[in-house]
Amino acid sequence: MNAVELPFETWRAVIDALRAKGLPYMREHADQLEQKLDQHPPDAVVTLSLTDDVYLRSYNWARVELGIPLPPA
Repeated sequence: MNAVELPFETWRAVIDALRAKGLPYMREHADQLEQKLDQHPPDAVVTLSLTDDVYLRSYNWARVELGIPLPPA
């Protein structure tokens, strides 16, 4: 699992970017992220633990699409 900490609104942008792409696995990942995000208040900085497939295939892609720098390896 990969723990990722972002503001709530940034998570919403990641989810929206995944859904906009429209690929089935990206929509699934968006749904998984949204279910986890819904457990937090909208004004929070949220840490989500992502499985490797969600982290590598969705989280990184969405950050690049949104122009959010990737964290150092």
